[in-house]
Amino acid sequence: MSFILHSCFKRIIFFWPSSCNCYNYNPTIRGGCFVNQEVVTLSITFELCRESMLLEQYYDLREKCFRKELGLPDFDGGEDERDLQGEIVIARQGGRCVGGARIANGSPLDGQLRDLALNPGASCMWERFVIDPALRSLQLIRDFVGHLIEYSRKAGYQYAAILSSLRNARFYRQCHSALKVDFKIHDHVPDFSKGAFSGLEHYLSVSYLLGSQKMRIAA
Repeated sequence: MSFILHSCFKRIIFFWPSSCNCYNYNPTIRGGCFVNQEVVTLSITFELCRESMLLEQYYDLREKCFRKELGLPDFDGGEDERDLQGEIVIARQGGRCVGGARIANGSPLDGQLRDLALNPGASCMWERFVIDPALRSLQLIRDFVGHLIEYSRKAGYQYAAILSSLRNARFYRQCHSALKVDFKIHDHVPDFSKGAFSGLEHYLSVSYLLGSQKMRIAA
């Protein structure tokens, strides 16, 4: 995976069943340490995915990682309405999906965004970020985040909202700092800890997609 965001359409606050598809976790951090930091990522590319085979691989990967690493045995990683309405960005190695995340339009966090003086209509959410444990590295995640930023900008968004643990939010902030993109950790939003994601820490962070210097993405 690249980043870990899960959200809950059909389970989130608008009307979705109980759990939060917009929550994000970072499978690259275990016990406060990064893993596989020296993995070579030169053969990995990033793209908006339309191929059904690769999408199924992404859905399967996020289900396995969320169940095992977040301790969510009942988590269903299959395609849902948020997937169909948004865009899926994947990390691809040949014919295999080795990571992915969802850029979702529309947000259950409209009220919180307005409180931050942000326009919900100009905001997307990064959700269900995941990377193959065998390939996770700091550089791969940073590159993935860089491409999420670029694809979100091209789609016309000014902000990307993220729900995650505080530790992961701090990690995302480090990635943004390296990319020269503004990122702020805002509020603890425990009301979004529902359903399959109940008991998990939820912090709202925002990537300020336009208020930044030119990014530096590793070739």
